[in-house]
Amino acid sequence: MKAYEKLLEPITIGTHQWRNRMVKAPSSAMSWDPGQFCNERIIGLYDAISKGGASAIILGGMICDDPATLIDDADGGVYTVETYPLGGLYDDKFIPGLSQLADAVHGNGCELIAQIFQNGAAIKTKGGAWCSSTLTADELPSPEPYCNPTRGLSLEEIEAFKERYFAAAERAKKAGLDGIEVHAANGYFLLSFVSRVWNHRDDQYGCQSVENRTRLVCEIIRGVKEQCGEDFIVGVRTNGQEYGHPDAITIEEGVEIAKFYDAAGADYISVTGYGYGPVPMQFALDYWMYPSPDEDMKQFLDRLDGEGLSIPPAAAIKQAVSAPVFGVGFATPEKAEAALEKGEIDLAMFARALWADPAMPNKIAEGAPEDIRRCNHCATCDELRMNETPHRRCRVNPAFLREREMAVVPAETKKKVLVVGAGAAGLEAARVAAERGHEVTLCEKESVLALELNLATMVKGTVCENVPALIDWLTSQAKKTPGLTIKTKTTVTPDFVRAMKPDAVIVATGGVYGAPDVPGIDLGIVSTVPQLTRLAEKPLKLFGANAINKLSQIALPGIGKNCVVLGAQIEGVQGAIFLRKRGKNVTVLEDLDTVGEGLPPRYKSRSLKWLRENDAETITGVEYRSIDKRGITYVKDGEERYLKADSILVFKSPGSGLSLYDQLKDLAPEVYSIGACQGPGSTLMVDAVGQGRAVALKL
Repeated sequence: MKAYEKLLEPITIGTHQWRNRMVKAPSSAMSWDPGQFCNERIIGLYDAISKGGASAIILGGMICDDPATLIDDADGGVYTVETYPLGGLYDDKFIPGLSQLADAVHGNGCELIAQIFQNGAAIKTKGGAWCSSTLTADELPSPEPYCNPTRGLSLEEIEAFKERYFAAAERAKKAGLDGIEVHAANGYFLLSFVSRVWNHRDDQYGCQSVENRTRLVCEIIRGVKEQCGEDFIVGVRTNGQEYGHPDAITIEEGVEIAKFYDAAGADYISVTGYGYGPVPMQFALDYWMYPSPDEDMKQFLDRLDGEGLSIPPAAAIKQAVSAPVFGVGFATPEKAEAALEKGEIDLAMFARALWADPAMPNKIAEGAPEDIRRCNHCATCDELRMNETPHRRCRVNPAFLREREMAVVPAETKKKVLVVGAGAAGLEAARVAAERGHEVTLCEKESVLALELNLATMVKGTVCENVPALIDWLTSQAKKTPGLTIKTKTTVTPDFVRAMKPDAVIVATGGVYGAPDVPGIDLGIVSTVPQLTRLAEKPLKLFGANAINKLSQIALPGIGKNCVVLGAQIEGVQGAIFLRKRGKNVTVLEDLDTVGEGLPPRYKSRSLKWLRENDAETITGVEYRSIDKRGITYVKDGEERYLKADSILVFKSPGSGLSLYDQLKDLAPEVYSIGACQGPGSTLMVDAVGQGRAVALKL
């Protein structure tokens, strides 16, 4: 049997023929213009995904209501159009831009669907967030700011909403789109009618029966069909199962709900899930796993690690309906192929996987799955960083939402290029430079490529974040790229550069993990990142990072029972979690007032909460005074304190390390520094990979 045979099969959706069973899921890129207009960034992204072989693209979060009439600026919620720029369908002014997008996508043999929604309890509206029912803050299934007190709609307001929805669908058709998706899942407005968590009504839209709860969604499905015609696709997104609340939708209920959508004429049913709790599980399923799973989610770990969290409800729904069933939440195309082969779903949706590699479908069709740039599930894309970069970022794909400006094109002049350091920045820079036609030599002083990435895996493991996928891709692609020579155990000096006579030098030697200037810092009780790196190098080569992570759960030689961590940013927090999970008593001391810098927001909130709940104290704003063989003296609020410790681990964020750059900057026509060696602001993997791509495009 041909590999990925099912993924590559065509499929009929409504009256439309799609070329394969891989679709871009409706997670929004959230990079539309502030006025909700389509722009070149959005067109570039979806042009790349459609060229990459996806059969269809579902545009997530197209707004059917004018935000100016809905958002109370004085009391804004988590989602506002300023911080989460979504696309608009509430006015004819959006049609020209969407037409350009449709033309680009259709030109690549791909179809385009608009998921139309209203945010509901996740966005403030004048008089309260829209919902099926009025709920106070105490009645919310998740706390503010993730959910907000709601205002139930009158029957007249429901009718007005339907008309706006129908008008939005007609605009999508006028723009040349192939259909719309009714968003009735993920905690949004229409879900508030379908789920008993939100619906407390007692009228024809009330909670007394599944028929009543689905009535509004079914009316919208039928209404769009009537107004836009049978050739216009109308799909629906539904929660096949909900988690974390006594009134949450069960798989059995999910099946009954889907039957009503099927009877209403839905052309497909897209099955997802939703979790209630301190941090709602809306899109990325990873959050509830790190640092440890929420108690009520532990029973689903095997499912997530195996076939996928939403596959059992999708499979149950598929047995009960005639419409094609779309599945989502796959870690890999391999899992999607297995679900298709078993007949559990009809089509697989990918969101972050296609952000990481828009060409994934083509690589599957070409029989080259090893070349797929795999999503790490790192949640970097969930951190919008609106004050710095007005778009999502991807750790593994620096061209995400910058497809045109970051395209790899042949160099005008072939150059001899030396790259120093084989971390994330150096590997990306070397590969891209070689792909452009340059003669590239990559030198690494250690015997292991991407050593620091391996160390990160050793600490974090792979329960949530899949750093090994990035390591494998960067190293394997570098090794197979023509024109790229890799030299390990090679120290670059000024004499080395003079002898080589390169046209360009790229210094990517990483940051300097220093230690605070404290008396006693050189005692045996203290371990620094460089020391731990040297100790780990040989075991990493022999066993691999993930194996060492698992072995450390059995024994952690050289680390005592009572540990003090110096540093409370991303390195210190993750290091403290690692130690606490292995039974160590942990106290974190930070001389700054900040905590958890560098962690994506949702991981940060969960991590700090986990440390508190697991008796790992974090003390900020301290002055390190001195270290002896039994512990550390520090000052907090003018008071000198002593903390006993068997081991003190320095996990401070790395500082700049430009000494080699300074030695080499005049020895070649072009000399650059990239990545963590530049210090704060360049220490995260996403920064390193992005700078590696950017500097290679300058050559």
